[in-house]
Amino acid sequence: MKIISTDIDRHEWAALGRDRFQREYVLPLRPVVVTGAINHWGARGKWTPNFFRQEHGTHVVDVDDRHWRLSDLIDEIETSTPEKPAPYMHNQLLAKWPAELLVDVSPMPECTRPNWLESSAIPSLQPLTFIELYIGGAGARFPVLHYDNLHTHAFLMQLYGEKEYLALAPDQASLLYPQAGRAANKSSVDSLEKPDLKRFPLFDQAKGVRFKLNPGETLFVPAGWWHTARILSTSITVSINAVNKANWSAFRRDFIDKESSGWRARLLQPYLMALGAFFYLKDSV
Repeated sequence: MKIISTDIDRHEWAALGRDRFQREYVLPLRPVVVTGAINHWGARGKWTPNFFRQEHGTHVVDVDDRHWRLSDLIDEIETSTPEKPAPYMHNQLLAKWPAELLVDVSPMPECTRPNWLESSAIPSLQPLTFIELYIGGAGARFPVLHYDNLHTHAFLMQLYGEKEYLALAPDQASLLYPQAGRAANKSSVDSLEKPDLKRFPLFDQAKGVRFKLNPGETLFVPAGWWHTARILSTSITVSINAVNKANWSAFRRDFIDKESSGWRARLLQPYLMALGAFFYLKDSV
């Protein structure tokens, strides 16, 4: 794999603004790092490893097929090294944690709006918007190169520590060996640093961008962009997924393919097309 850049566009949210963000990044599906979008959060400056140890240390989480008291996991995370990384607690639904944590990260930053997934008009048996928590130590990695399920956008908000992200555009997909079926959004390449080029010869031609995410920054990963992360120092991150007019068509296709079959799929197609038209009109007013 070739790293074609070690930088990414970065803007202060106050200078960028919603209209320019939509025009220059969301609609053309371009990743960007925004500073200042989460300055209003109570979690800023409050959420540290010691905060979680003291306030939520008895909370039990499942990480790497093991039950952990959060205080014990935090101890491991703070002594993590690249040579011996601690287990990485990722994709923890904050809705299942004490309610005050969601208060600390509310409201979601303006850059995540509008988020059509929050509409009750989408016929899903479960919520489609996920606010998730990630806590990990130096050397830990997200387990797979992927793009987000159902072609949703990802907003990754860094609260503590540093991460290094790798991102590849959708046009690189054929070089990344997507898995089959419902796992088609995940790469089969199991080691990005030392890939088996006998099994994955085309991977050597893939071109990506590698960059850091610092505390107070929000990373926008557009729908269909492949990405993964490596933790550089003890890290706390919150994410939310989103859909708007830039990715509605891809979301609609995936939703119908994955959530339904037969007669339900035939009914959903015109309904979701009409719903998308309604969302478009609502956002343009």
